Amino acid sequence: MSYTDFVDLEVASLLRLGLYQNKEEVISDAVRNLLLNNRSLRLELALDLFKNDEVSLGRAAEMAGLDRWQFEETLIERGIPIVIEAESAETMDDDIARFFSQPA
Repeated sequence: MSYTDFVDLEVASLLRLGLYQNKEEVISDAVRNLLLNNRSLRLELALDLFKNDEVSLGRAAEMAGLDRWQFEETLIERGIPIVIEAESAETMDDDIARFFSQPA
């Protein structure tokens, strides 16, 4: 029996026992536990998600179990650019002017 066959048997048993409702739930729980128990894997995941603009810097740092400054240092060490997009100063000035001109 191959390893894949054995894993399929384990998943089927977990479903039969009613411990999970479907295979996706089993996989989700397995990945969650894998990441909880593997700090270096969490860091790599956070770096990849940040690098691909899928999470913010703050969220990536949280996922990695680091504070923002530690995560930024890791980005610099890895040569990953820190690009924080913001609206133009003109747009922000317009937003502020509109905010303060609104009736209270």
